[in-house]
Amino acid sequence: MRSLVSLALAGALALSALVPSALTPKVQAAEQTPEQILAKMNLDQKVGQLLWTHVYGDSADDTTYASDNQAIFGPGVSTPAQAVKKYHLGGVLYFNWAHNFSSENTDVTKVAALSNGLQAAAKADGNVPLGITIDQEGGMVSRVGAPATIFPGNMALGATGNQALAYSQGQVLGCEMRSLGINADFAPVLDVNTNPNNPVIGLRAISDDPNLVAQLGGAQIQGIQSQGVSATAKHFPGHGDADTDSHLGLPRVTYSRQVLNQHLVPFKTAINGGVDMIMTAHIVVDAIDPNLPATLSKPVLTGLLRQELGFTGVITTDALDMEGAQLAVMTPAEQAKYKELKNKEDSAKQKADKDPTQADSAREASTEFKNFLAPIRARVAVKALQAGSDILLNTKDAAAVVDGIKAAVKDGSLTSAQIDQSVLRILKWKQKRGVLKTEPIDAASVQAKLGTAASRDVASQIARNSVTLLRNDANKAPLDAAKGTRVLVAGSSWANPELLPEPLKAAGFSVVFTQDPDAKENPSDSEISAWVRQAANVDTVIFASYAPGAQQFKAIDALVATGKQVIVINTSLPYPLARYSGGGAGPQVVAEIYANNSVALAAAVDVLSGKVNAVGKLPVSVPGASGVAYARGFGLGYGSDSATATATTPTTLASLTAAPTAAATAPAAALVPSTCEAGGAKSTTKPSASLKAAPSSSQSPKRGLAHSGVETGLFVAFALALLGGGLALRSRTRQC
Repeated sequence: MRSLVSLALAGALALSALVPSALTPKVQAAEQTPEQILAKMNLDQKVGQLLWTHVYGDSADDTTYASDNQAIFGPGVSTPAQAVKKYHLGGVLYFNWAHNFSSENTDVTKVAALSNGLQAAAKADGNVPLGITIDQEGGMVSRVGAPATIFPGNMALGATGNQALAYSQGQVLGCEMRSLGINADFAPVLDVNTNPNNPVIGLRAISDDPNLVAQLGGAQIQGIQSQGVSATAKHFPGHGDADTDSHLGLPRVTYSRQVLNQHLVPFKTAINGGVDMIMTAHIVVDAIDPNLPATLSKPVLTGLLRQELGFTGVITTDALDMEGAQLAVMTPAEQAKYKELKNKEDSAKQKADKDPTQADSAREASTEFKNFLAPIRARVAVKALQAGSDILLNTKDAAAVVDGIKAAVKDGSLTSAQIDQSVLRILKWKQKRGVLKTEPIDAASVQAKLGTAASRDVASQIARNSVTLLRNDANKAPLDAAKGTRVLVAGSSWANPELLPEPLKAAGFSVVFTQDPDAKENPSDSEISAWVRQAANVDTVIFASYAPGAQQFKAIDALVATGKQVIVINTSLPYPLARYSGGGAGPQVVAEIYANNSVALAAAVDVLSGKVNAVGKLPVSVPGASGVAYARGFGLGYGSDSATATATTPTTLASLTAAPTAAATAPAAALVPSTCEAGGAKSTTKPSASLKAAPSSSQSPKRGLAHSGVETGLFVAFALALLGGGLALRSRTRQC
């Protein structure tokens, strides 16, 4: 009899892993503790909680992209809701390229309705609500566009050096995302951008100074989480020194453990400050594990992050469909086959785009490539769980991943205890952030909660305080509109110079601007000639550059040769501006604004017109042909001539302490106490008064005064908060 019972029990356990969705146990998530929910789950439900991926469509029942959903989730899964139900997904990740919404003029009412529909699908029969996530970093990586608040980005924030502004930006991001039903933001980026040639981080980084990244990144985290939305520190243990894009290859960093410790400073601060989630990097860190990228490395995720740094929150991988993760588990023969099939698929798609009769060939090539990748994707997922990840982010083959995990549990390469531990962390996070008791959003009221005047003011203050004046020969700036100054606007189409005429006209200038509708990143010789002709009829030329190279510099030189005053506004990374550090011939005024969007360009006009002072400081050092062209901390105020101004001595990584300051772990005071009117849990938590709000840069500057705009006592420590129970405030939310 005992053997029959054992046999029956074994059969029941095996069946539980295969039981279809219609027969899965009802966990009644809203009424249970995480432990009780876990106890009721079968293996399919547990594995589902680990899967957080994108779905195609702008409503839960959207069938428009049925083939795209079927490519990920298999036959019969045509809608986002069907994917959520079939796989018991733990979370979804919103993208504009997945047609969840448009990145321009986003219909936020539909986004909120999508969140409601997906949560309804997840909660059917009492099952577990979803984590709904997004990459809303502010700046160049912002999935939701207007009417959400547009920020200039992290490097601009770094140029302000202002912790209070960082906290306020976090508040706005958290509040606006929560209004859309999003409960976790994959932000901020805490990578220390020490490599000027980094192809994937760049402007997304705050600085090349780990302490500045820690201070401002830590404040952002506090701001985001004050709104009941989880922040995510990324990309652990640091992607700032890479020279390869992990979307397209497998980066490796060879620096010492001592240097690695500097890249860890912001993550230590985030952990001390109670960040909910940390995202891994698909990057090999030789100092810890020379064999596998961090995402798949147990020494990195379990040894370093969990045991050494003491992180107890949720670890999420970066997207597992990135080449940096997949290449790491392939043999050399598989890598060669991968390249062959990828090229075959790309070629077939290009042919089909030109000739619709080739569509079948393109589908066959895609199917062949997908079938080849299926076991590799499963291998990546299993390896990530073995390393210590909790969330498996953005796989393109859910069936293969689920089957691979279940097979690993069966053969013992993954234990049930490992699965349970990760699922419990996710469930505890869902309890902490109120996800288990998620209620529908009032979608009709969302529009009024995004891009409020207060929120836009935060973005404007960041942009204005970030404008960094690198050159101002003979104090040519600010310009005087009262003298009837005529301005020609020119530049790279990627710098969006078309956004300059309106604020220039509003400031009182007469503006000349024409743009070739076929303009490219770099101007043609004919465009340059046209600008030179137009310059004859103006007083000043403003050239907006973006990643300037030979052709843009050719245009600037040609305009300088006209004898007219030339102002360069650079809208991208500051490194190419090294050529202007030595004085001599060149544009009289050079300003770095770190972004090419409307808020940044309007702020540039505010500074150049004298409406506000130039107060931004370089958050990164700009290397020159020999030594440092512009040191971190360099930035002119009005009255400072570039011929005589001196830069601050750059702080090197080796000389920085690995220990974050007390202020770096404390929340900053909010500039705007209420940035939007979303619902959510109320809190009596108020920002500490011990940190003053950023000084306003709205007062008109006076020539002869080098006004910094940022008090020398930035980053004031919250000693009482730290001594009185640490950051207990971090888990509360406040009405926003």
